[in-house]
Amino acid sequence: MLPDGIAPSRQERLLDERNIMGELNMYRQLGVKPNFSDIARRYGLDRHTVASYWKEGGDVDDGRCRRGSGFDRHRALIEEKAALPGARKKAVHEYLLHRCGDPDLPGYNAFTHYCRTRGIPFCEPGGPEPHPRFETPPGRQLQFDWKEDLRMTSRSGEELAFNVYTATLGCSRLHKFSYARTRTTDELIACWLETIRWLGGVPEEWLTDNMSAVVTFSGGRRVKSERALAFAREAGFSLQLCRPGMPETKGKDESANRFLSRLAVYDGDFEDERELIEIIAHIEARSNAEPNESTGVPPAALFMREKERLRPPGNMRLLEEMAGSVSEQTVPPTMLVRAAGREWSVPRRCIGRRVRVTVMPGGQIRVTMAGEVVAVHDASRGSGRVNYTEEHYAEAIAGKPRFSDTDIAEAARANLELLDGLGGGAL
Repeated sequence: MLPDGIAPSRQERLLDERNIMGELNMYRQLGVKPNFSDIARRYGLDRHTVASYWKEGGDVDDGRCRRGSGFDRHRALIEEKAALPGARKKAVHEYLLHRCGDPDLPGYNAFTHYCRTRGIPFCEPGGPEPHPRFETPPGRQLQFDWKEDLRMTSRSGEELAFNVYTATLGCSRLHKFSYARTRTTDELIACWLETIRWLGGVPEEWLTDNMSAVVTFSGGRRVKSERALAFAREAGFSLQLCRPGMPETKGKDESANRFLSRLAVYDGDFEDERELIEIIAHIEARSNAEPNESTGVPPAALFMREKERLRPPGNMRLLEEMAGSVSEQTVPPTMLVRAAGREWSVPRRCIGRRVRVTVMPGGQIRVTMAGEVVAVHDASRGSGRVNYTEEHYAEAIAGKPRFSDTDIAEAARANLELLDGLGGGAL
């Protein structure tokens, strides 16, 4: 600041404004709301001026807006992503940082200013319906739901249909997002187990709506799934349902669903299912690292305190048995996937494709590809390390020069008998 009575030059005023912007941005990164009056007093400004810098992202008219921007070389891409249904400014900016690898790309505040001054419209949804806040103490509640029936297209044009399991801790707002092919009780319990491992503990109460994986209706009454209840009891949490007509009691996880709007800007820009899962993990990490709108603090930071209030999980070995073991694998030329310490055959058309292998309670092994069940085995039958069905083995040797079409089945049976003697065989 200058002594009283001496008016600052334009250059000095701009320097002060840039210093204010830097200080405000520091508060943004810390997730703390600044004291506007204190900052205004130090710089000889009105507190409302400082507040406007905070609200508008701290834009300073120093002539830079009339010069080129680091976003100019990406303008066509920005306009393309902005036109996607549900795309938000935050989502598009995160996408640019993630995909473009441009070290000179300005921050989010500059991005909002750029879009505003260039007249780039966004197809953002309208504001949410107002509802009262429902707060819970640390460790008390986790809210969960599905983001249902999502469809996205890979770079090769393959359409993937999937769901996303979302879970949010009531106090810290820590988010967990999990890719899910189905919305069955089996899939949900597998997601629950993953959530418990990830949190390192168990919140007291798990809240959801009337999802079919948890509740059915009988005579107008809601009946909770016995299998879901059994898992909840063993894990050590109370399974609760939202009151009818009051979905706002699960509003924190509804907020988590809004973060998934960031997925929209990746449509057509991923290689396969594996990369899509990685993108969801990236969105999860970013959502937990940035300040929450309600608390003003990043969820990951608040979770450090909330974690201490989580309950220890029940018998993890038993929980794993109740949930079933789930793994993602790429099928090798042998047409065998690994599960329960052994190998199991799948159809020839699965070679090179990603499949999901689930070991269910009781020993059933279920293999799915793109949502289709392609193979089912019973691990309680036999003890061979390598296990082919006769059908799959016949597919494997079909087209081999030494076999004609007429003797494939017989050759398959003969080879499986030999394999059985070596510790594998037919199912």
